[in-house]
Amino acid sequence: MFNGITKWLEGLGLGEYANLFAEQRIDQEVLRELTDADLKELGIPLGPRKKLLKAIRSASQDALKSPGPPQAALPPNSSETQPGLSAWERMPGERKPVTMLFADVTGSTALTEKLDAEETHDLLYGATQRMCEAIEKNRGTVCRFMGDGVMAMFGAPVASERHAVDACEAALEMQQAIRDYADDVEARHGSRLQIRVGLHSGEVVVLTVGEGEKADYDASGPTVPIAARMEQVAEPGEVYLTATTQALAAERIEAQTLEPVCVKGISEPLAVFALRRVRSPEEVRADSRRTPFVGRRGELVQFRAMLETCIEEGHGQTIYVRGEPGIGKTRLVEEFARIAAERGVSTHRGLELPFGVGQGQDAIRSLVRGLLGIPIGSGKAVRQLAARTALADSRLDPDQTVFLNDLLNLPQPKELRALYDAMDNPTRNDGKQAVVSSLMIATSSRRPLLAIVEDVHWADAVTLAYLAALAKTVAKCPALLVMTSRIEGDQLGRHWHAGTRDSPFITIDLGPLETQDSVALITEFIEPTDPLAERCLARAGGNPLFLEQLLRSAREGSTVSLPDSIQSLVLARMDRLPAADRRALQVASVIGQRFELGLLRQLLDSPQYDCSVLVERRLVRWDGAVLRFAHALIQEGAYRSLLKRSRRALHVTVGEKMSQSDPVLCARHLDRGDDRRAASAYLTAARAQAVAHELDSALRLTERGLALAVARSERYNLSALEGELRCALGQPDGGIAAYRRALDLARDPIEGVHARIGLAEGLRLTEQHDQLLAVSNEAETLAREHCMNAALARIQQLRGSAHFVRGELKACVQANERSLKYARESGSVEAEAQALSNLADAEYARGRFVSAYAKFARCIELCRAEGLVRIEAANLGMHADGLLYQNRMEAFFAENEAALSLARRLRDPRAEAVALISRCSGLLDVTGDPEAARPAAERCVALARGFGSRSLEAFGLVWCGHVCRLSGERAEAMLNFEAALAICRDQGMEFCGPLVFGGIALTSVDWQQSERALQQADSIIARGCLGHNHLHYYPMAMEASLQHQDWDAATRYAAALEEYTDTEPLPWCTFWSARGRALAEFRRGRRDEGTVQELRRLRDYALKFGLVLARVALDQALDAIDAGSRRNQPTS
Repeated sequence: MFNGITKWLEGLGLGEYANLFAEQRIDQEVLRELTDADLKELGIPLGPRKKLLKAIRSASQDALKSPGPPQAALPPNSSETQPGLSAWERMPGERKPVTMLFADVTGSTALTEKLDAEETHDLLYGATQRMCEAIEKNRGTVCRFMGDGVMAMFGAPVASERHAVDACEAALEMQQAIRDYADDVEARHGSRLQIRVGLHSGEVVVLTVGEGEKADYDASGPTVPIAARMEQVAEPGEVYLTATTQALAAERIEAQTLEPVCVKGISEPLAVFALRRVRSPEEVRADSRRTPFVGRRGELVQFRAMLETCIEEGHGQTIYVRGEPGIGKTRLVEEFARIAAERGVSTHRGLELPFGVGQGQDAIRSLVRGLLGIPIGSGKAVRQLAARTALADSRLDPDQTVFLNDLLNLPQPKELRALYDAMDNPTRNDGKQAVVSSLMIATSSRRPLLAIVEDVHWADAVTLAYLAALAKTVAKCPALLVMTSRIEGDQLGRHWHAGTRDSPFITIDLGPLETQDSVALITEFIEPTDPLAERCLARAGGNPLFLEQLLRSAREGSTVSLPDSIQSLVLARMDRLPAADRRALQVASVIGQRFELGLLRQLLDSPQYDCSVLVERRLVRWDGAVLRFAHALIQEGAYRSLLKRSRRALHVTVGEKMSQSDPVLCARHLDRGDDRRAASAYLTAARAQAVAHELDSALRLTERGLALAVARSERYNLSALEGELRCALGQPDGGIAAYRRALDLARDPIEGVHARIGLAEGLRLTEQHDQLLAVSNEAETLAREHCMNAALARIQQLRGSAHFVRGELKACVQANERSLKYARESGSVEAEAQALSNLADAEYARGRFVSAYAKFARCIELCRAEGLVRIEAANLGMHADGLLYQNRMEAFFAENEAALSLARRLRDPRAEAVALISRCSGLLDVTGDPEAARPAAERCVALARGFGSRSLEAFGLVWCGHVCRLSGERAEAMLNFEAALAICRDQGMEFCGPLVFGGIALTSVDWQQSERALQQADSIIARGCLGHNHLHYYPMAMEASLQHQDWDAATRYAAALEEYTDTEPLPWCTFWSARGRALAEFRRGRRDEGTVQELRRLRDYALKFGLVLARVALDQALDAIDAGSRRNQPTS
């Protein structure tokens, strides 16, 4: 459905709003009802609103269907796709671990020569009857009769952990029964019968033929022929078994190792054993050697001590409980919670799941909802009320509202949406982490709390970062953080611990239960003196989940089967469920570990189904408004019991049900169902995550979609989205590679244009300007042919940015004028704002700073009206420059501070670096305060290096050099200027080459070196360079000339600065030119009234406008004049 909407929007040239429409669940039906007010509330600018409304009004129902949204929520499926749930119910078969037995009579040929057909039949019937009796006595199921032999399985249709031992016992019993029978046959007929028996254990597909009491069972799969092969190689009177069966039954059997045998279809020979005897349970108990158990009492003592310390001293720590599946991690933390409740401590929980978690149900969001007292499954109104309450009672600051809305899955109000959209991913994640930490601190200040996050082994990198932040938080408030994880998959390594800054942390590794603890658990089910209790205790091996499930099986009626694996345990309990509940458990296992009853009812087509039997038998339990499997391994066991084709069919059905409510889970289910629509679903899910600012998640989904995509169009769209995401995440090299793949996949001009624009954006970020211009030329040709005005606007903007950095001023202006024209023709306010920004840069580059300031002002005005915060951030620092050049210093510093603040809030390093360059200029050229400027200059260099801008790095190094020069650190200053010069020689001198040479000239004490530097700078300016070089270089050149007593040079540079801005005079240039001329005249020795008056006027001007550094030399000149006047006065 949303893919169709996307295509419709792209057909209108408004594809940029596809993610917004998908996020707001705008489908075909909703689309026709949209009003101007609706679109305005969505934050869509006026121009696109008009185009949308016109398209909606003019299109008939059929016209809307054609270019856009189809009726189905997903692209239509072909007849070859997976069957639905009803088809699955008709399919026989279930996966189960079993032991297969084959037995065949030998020696029957000699008897048939002596007996007629009826006598032969009766004789062989007697043999097979005895074999069947042995099978059925030992809980086996006869599947087939094959000539003189029989095939049977153990562990199905009713699952049993004992299947290997049962098969061994049946094999030996049938051998004994046939031996007894053979004695009688030999006495009557003079010939002897024998049988061969083969065993092999493994997973099979159990097939049901018929219904009810008339049902028969069969098995298929690789396990079956291997068992048959064991029978074929067995000697008459022997039982041969494979290593798999021997391992499962090893505790109970004695077997002799034989030579390996080859089996067709298996590369390596199979190990073979000859069964000799089955030991009694009493023998096994007498010989058993238990390993020492690791108990729980020590852990509880530890926890109580940590809890008391937390309550008394007001700060806590992190407790990390690790152990194998089923070892009792969940049970232990539940005991922690009970102890905490006794001490008046509140408990809040989060659970990490590998799959099957809906919106708002991940560990961190669950924890946040718990801290705010929001029940699981609560509607938007409840969440909004909780958010308002948290803000009203000062648990959170108003500035954190935007992050809280995200954590509670609440829509952002219009006034916050633009700000949140403009933030980058790390900024949003940091903000949300701060909200969780603030809630933890505020909630624990009222009442100590225990936060529990289970199954951290499933956590992704973003969640691990939250947990590291929480570990730091609990160390400074009355709270404990308890996390659980499997040992295999433990993710809390050195890197994670480094992020906690050595906050208090203790690891508890769980081993098996102590015997007394196991006995205490047994008493909840049966008397500990019951012989079954001892058997359960021995079999469980201290694993509490094994023991609990064994005891539940026994209490539900199974006094014989004693499963020795979780899979068999789950299947054994499932086989005793009513058919409807058994089916429900399997279907629920496909949804995931946590599931909604409503969805399960839909899948079962049973509106009244309530899961009461499953809850009563503790296979699932309620967790707020949703249901959850009692243990992850129960869900896995139920899931594994399904045939692969059944799983796939169910996953597809679940995915289709979730297509509108949860695009991410929809994609994952279609993926697991091997559905051809999975790649397209991943594209939809990734776009939705990108709209929600979950860029890391969006990228992972895109990568998975690419791994599955076969269709060219899917691979194109996914590659283009990957490029966009990687550029947004600060990975421009990866973005370039992705866009190149998209370009290779493009099959029509429109796709080619968009791929080239994305590629050019990546090249802009990495400052590969030659390639950028080449790619944009190709894009422009195609875009012109297809009248793609919005695309042409962006192409010209990218070209203009390249020309700007290269100092190609005429080309820069022309490109940006064309960009503004195309932007206005396209009706895109965003494109117009960006075009104004680039055109202002062009005016700035060619020295028309008044015009540039006006265009920056218009751009910012437009951004603020339309909520284009990120474009505003990129331009606010440059707008502040206009105030600097008007000598409005107070206003400059205020706006520059606002620019820095906005850039830092958005985590926009380029915007911050640009604002820092302006700030350095104000602090050094104006106030002459090197120590105030030092951190700004060093931060600018670090930022530029971080996002790979060599040009801005060189500019930052220039200001680092001036900081050192004004601080008296000449050697260090020269090192900075030389580093900047090396970059300029590599990247081009046009961006800031004259400023580098100006710094060298000012710093050097050697006039010849200074003169050479000035000459090189003059040469660059003569060839053409960016306008800011003129404004800052000429004052440096004047100062250097004055230092070296070259008064003519100082006067020449003053004239050059004034001439450069004669078309658009600037107070900055007028002042510095007049200052240079006046000081040159004074240094020549002129002391006439005109010179003195000019020096005083300039000194007063500098004092009025805060030009501290410029005033120093003026004060010195006037002081010298005053001193001379006093000396020339006659003495009285």
